[in-house]
Order: sequence, then C-alpha cells, then structure tokens
Amino acid sequence: MSNRFLLMGQDADLINRLERLSKQASWSFDRVTTPTGLVVELEHEQPAGVWWDLGAATLDTAIATMTLIRPQVQGPITIFTTKMTDRIQRKLYQARVDDVIAFPFDDRVLRALIAQRTWLYQHMQAQMPKAPAKATAAQVITIGSWQVDQQNYQVKKAGSLVELTPKEFQLLSYLIAHRNQVLSRDQLVNGVWGYDILNTSRIVDIHISHLRDKLEDDPHYPVHLLTIRGFGYKLAE
Repeated sequence: MSNRFLLMGQDADLINRLERLSKQASWSFDRVTTPTGLVVELEHEQPAGVWWDLGAATLDTAIATMTLIRPQVQGPITIFTTKMTDRIQRKLYQARVDDVIAFPFDDRVLRALIAQRTWLYQHMQAQMPKAPAKATAAQVITIGSWQVDQQNYQVKKAGSLVELTPKEFQLLSYLIAHRNQVLSRDQLVNGVWGYDILNTSRIVDIHISHLRDKLEDDPHYPVHLLTIRGFGYKLAE
C-alpha cells in the first residue's frame, strides 16, 4: 500500500521536520501550496493521508476543504496549528479530520501517531468485501463516439478505453444526467463536489478542460462539452 502523503503548506520548519520524519519512517510526500491545488491533486493520486498546515489558510477555508475532500481521502487527515483552542479543535473534528497537532510537537510521537492511523485505515480497507458489478445495457450511455458505463465507471471513445479520474467521471456523469441543459459553475460544483468551495470556477474549468483533452477530437473546438459564455457549460448530444 502507498506510503506517500500529500501536504498543503508552506512553512519551512514544518516541511523540514516532516522530511526528516518521512525519511526515518520510509514515507514520502508531495506538497501543494493552495487548497485548490490540494483538491486538484487528489483527482490524480490517492495518498496514504493528508497533512494540512493551518497557518497557510483560514480556519473557514480549512473546514470547507476538509468537508469537501473527506469522502475521497481513504487515509488520515492531520492538521498542524500554532494556535490550539477548543473552538478550533471542535470545528475541525466536526469536519471529520483525524488529528489536530499543535506546535511544538514531539517528532517521535507524531511518527507513531501517523503510523497507527495509517495502519488502521489500510486494515479497514483490506477487510472490506469487493463484489464485482456487471453493467446492463441501460447503464451504458452513448454520446457520439463515447460509451459511458456508469455501473463499472468506465468510458470508451470509439471502442478504446479512456482513463478518467473519479471526479472527472462524476462530473461527466452529472453532465450526462443533465445533458442538453445549461449548467452554471455553481450548479456543477454543488452537484459533483457537494459543497460550496473557494475558487469554484477554477475547479470546474480545470476538470472540464481535462475531459475535453481526453474525449473531444479537438479540445479547442469541442462538439459535446460546450461552453455557454456568461452562463456555464452544456453537454450536447
């Protein structure tokens, strides 16, 4: 199983300490510097866990982002903060983070804590039964040369399999469910991500661009994933 984590933060001291700790524990981590960057990165990688420096964003932004990503992060979420209060802890735990760590902290205790949390998530995932599902004809939807298998989460273009991230597939499925309708960016983010997040337009635009790159014959002149200027997007059959 993966031992690669994802860090959102810019504090040099925290980065150095986590680098030393990771080296000792045979872990590694990628770093992003914005909440939006974290959300986008999670579409391409399922990390062993998420580390978040509260000094790099406001508490409200942290809570909004945690609520957004919690369903898709299959590992522990650890928050680091220089200011520990009952209110901060209460709100973050309500957003389903696993641990709130205050500076200064003991590296050895932190290493043991993260190892225990990671083991617990991996152990629980290993115990979950996996039942293969079969698609029926009604669950395979055709849009032009695309075939979207919503039961098995597969997309084919002209018979060739196209690799989509989970969120790209969810966005495509949402557009299919509302095909030929104009949807605003707010409608898309609420329907797909399920939460009002910052930089909404950027998140939606990035994922639409990725879908066009993978599915349209010419991403610059899309036939199905259309931009309706001043309103949003539409999936045209």
